[in-house]
Amino acid sequence: MVQSFKKMYLARLMSVFLMVTAYSGLCLAIPQELILNGGFESGSGGVPNSWSSRGSGGWATWKNDNAWGKWGTWYVNAGAASSGQYQEWVQNISVAPGTTCTFSVQSRTEDWGSPTGYIQIDWKNTSGTIISSVQQTLYSGSQNLVWALYSLGPVTVPATAVTADIILHGGYYGTVLFDQVSVLSQGPNTDFNGDYIVNFDDFVLFANLWLTSSTTYDLTGDGFVDFSDLSVFADNWLAITSPPYQGYQLTVNDVTKYQTMDGFGASLTESSAYLIGYYLNANEQQSVLQDLFDPDIGIGLSYLRQPMGASDFRLSNYSYDDIPGSVPADYGLTSFSIARETTYIIPLILEAMEISPDIKIMGSPWSPPIWMKTPRVWEGKSGSTNSTLIDNDSVYQSLANYFVKYIQAYAAWGINIDAVTLQNEPLNATPASPGLVMSAANQIRLIKLVGPAFAANDITTKIISYDHNWDNTSFVTAVYNDAVASSYVDGSAWHDYFGDVSVQSTIHTNFPTKNIYFTESSDGVWNDEGFSEDLIRNGKFVIDVTRNWAKTVIKWNLALDQNNGPKTSGGCDTCYGFITINSATHAVSHRPQYYAIGQASKFVRPGASRIDSTQSPGANIKNVSFQNPDGSIVCFVVSPDSSPHNLRIAWGTKTFIYTLPAASVSTFVWNPGSDIVNVWITTGDQTKLLQKQHIVFFQ
Repeated sequence: MVQSFKKMYLARLMSVFLMVTAYSGLCLAIPQELILNGGFESGSGGVPNSWSSRGSGGWATWKNDNAWGKWGTWYVNAGAASSGQYQEWVQNISVAPGTTCTFSVQSRTEDWGSPTGYIQIDWKNTSGTIISSVQQTLYSGSQNLVWALYSLGPVTVPATAVTADIILHGGYYGTVLFDQVSVLSQGPNTDFNGDYIVNFDDFVLFANLWLTSSTTYDLTGDGFVDFSDLSVFADNWLAITSPPYQGYQLTVNDVTKYQTMDGFGASLTESSAYLIGYYLNANEQQSVLQDLFDPDIGIGLSYLRQPMGASDFRLSNYSYDDIPGSVPADYGLTSFSIARETTYIIPLILEAMEISPDIKIMGSPWSPPIWMKTPRVWEGKSGSTNSTLIDNDSVYQSLANYFVKYIQAYAAWGINIDAVTLQNEPLNATPASPGLVMSAANQIRLIKLVGPAFAANDITTKIISYDHNWDNTSFVTAVYNDAVASSYVDGSAWHDYFGDVSVQSTIHTNFPTKNIYFTESSDGVWNDEGFSEDLIRNGKFVIDVTRNWAKTVIKWNLALDQNNGPKTSGGCDTCYGFITINSATHAVSHRPQYYAIGQASKFVRPGASRIDSTQSPGANIKNVSFQNPDGSIVCFVVSPDSSPHNLRIAWGTKTFIYTLPAASVSTFVWNPGSDIVNVWITTGDQTKLLQKQHIVFFQ
């Protein structure tokens, strides 16, 4: 595979090389000095091209004399006859920080006086200020009538240097001759852009800077940049240079598999849908939805958890069966309608499904119709009284049928409901927004009606219990310990506002045949610590919930505006959306959670299996790995430290080493039949935002 890539890219290299050289009009049959006009063979007006003279008196002369010239007929001299005087020849060149090189010159003196002379390098920063100097003395009052090679180095270019002045100095008293100035790098390094692989990107640099004075491109060390250097470059084409190994190894094992992933996503609440559907025009809507759901253009979200009726992010309170307050009940659900959701929510779901047909939908009610509740209020609590279902078999049966009608109504629009939870946050007695308190016993009672109702109507939608925080295991345990209820339940759903993620693994261990779903987490003012911290926190969140058996990773609002709305009062006023859309300007900005989740959702597709990987490679690095249905492997890595770390990733008998940037989320993707690894990175300093990097290769 590597050899075939070499042939393909070398053909491209040579064609581009010929185009570049033809365009420049350079005659490549004649070697060109790395330091421009280092042999002083060209010039006009008494001055060699690319050089200038300076000093406090004396002389600096460009000479043509076969008797004195070392390599051709041209050379320069510099000197002085009075104390304190000197003269110099100077050329400014570009340098590559960190490069180790040697500067050389051929020199001799004239046969009189006691000449002094040296070569010197002044390193300069971007503003042209000298940051340091190095010097090599050639003569200290003695004559040398034979041409000899004098060198300064090896020296390493300082990290902040971008240019250097090459100085040829002649002083009191006498004359020093100079010819054939050159600079040699210490060994060929064809990885010009420092990405640990030599490929077409390096050749672009090589070609664009052909015949410059930078030391980087003199690969043969002969003082010239010419076809011999191109030969060295070609020999190194697609060669891999690993960063130093720091001892951190992450081993990926696709033989050991865990849960199957259903997807990553958020909730298209009424607030989110209204913001997108009302404020944005058709083109803007399409752009936003592609950004969210298209795995090629955007981040490929693949799961939507939809409120069944009003949540705290709504324009007003509603359910699917609202009746006048004077009417006591509608047990037959004759007023059932999802018409309100056909204006914005359903059309946007359908658009998302066109972009990504494998999107799954989960329904979750915040409140049933209030005629089913006591007291008859939308909120989960009225004063000191919790709002619960009326203890009446007809109410429970009506609520079971309510789920049936919801699934059927959405199916009529071509939308399959993959799963339902029976109550969002059943233990949350919220006084400020729609809610319902539902004990484990009451949920068991409801499950025993919903299950048969689904079966009677040939509904395969999964029933998921609980849908609340990690701080309670007794609720799910009670449901699973009831044999009849458990037979209808696919698994349990979890939120992260209280408790620890390890609870998911506890439940999995105790009930290994039941699935785990993570269904809600929100970012907001309360946990906003800036882009970098929030990126890392969300990256760790992806790892923690999936390593603890979650089949879904779902954030809360898909989109909110600049005021964390639009919405009616009540509920969370400090929650952030997955993305932010300015309702006035229509500008879209991406929260850190977008990038952290996107680094997984773009690559881990529905049906992927979590596979085994090293729990803790070291240096606080965390990771989780998956294998997609097409066989490709995805390794998701979070490096929270303020310094970069070199991580070796091993898979089977193959390894590669990659430098993880400081405070970063990285995703590595490869196919079992190839040695190529694709890399995408988001960094806390925002210099890389889900940005594809240069490919690397397994060795």
